[in-house]
Amino acid sequence: MTKKGSSQIRLGRVELQIMNVVWEKGEATVHDVKDVLGRGRKPAYSTILTMMRKLEAKGYLKHDVHERTYVYRPTISKKTVRHGMLGDVLDRLFEGSPSLLLNSLVEQDRISEKELIQIRKLIKEKERERNE
Repeated sequence: MTKKGSSQIRLGRVELQIMNVVWEKGEATVHDVKDVLGRGRKPAYSTILTMMRKLEAKGYLKHDVHERTYVYRPTISKKTVRHGMLGDVLDRLFEGSPSLLLNSLVEQDRISEKELIQIRKLIKEKERERNE
């Protein structure tokens, strides 16, 4: 696990794409990541290598060497990153208010009826937990 608290997690778009590949595979080389990310626009090997080294310096990845090849694996879970990045967005864009965030999602029709049902269920479960 990384030393950073989940509220301090900030990943750029490409960093998050790289992390998604590593999470999905469990471990990955630069070539593995390049193959997956190369399906759209073609990032250079050196760009991906630099970004993976930066992710390692931030404490999000670590590597082992297998037959002279660096194999990276995540040191932080996807859930922790989601929570940290969402907390950052919540603080910076929604004044720390979950209801403002939810209102924005509803106003943009970003929540389906099925998801609204799931959200209501989660809220009821939380209310029960708090009342116990």
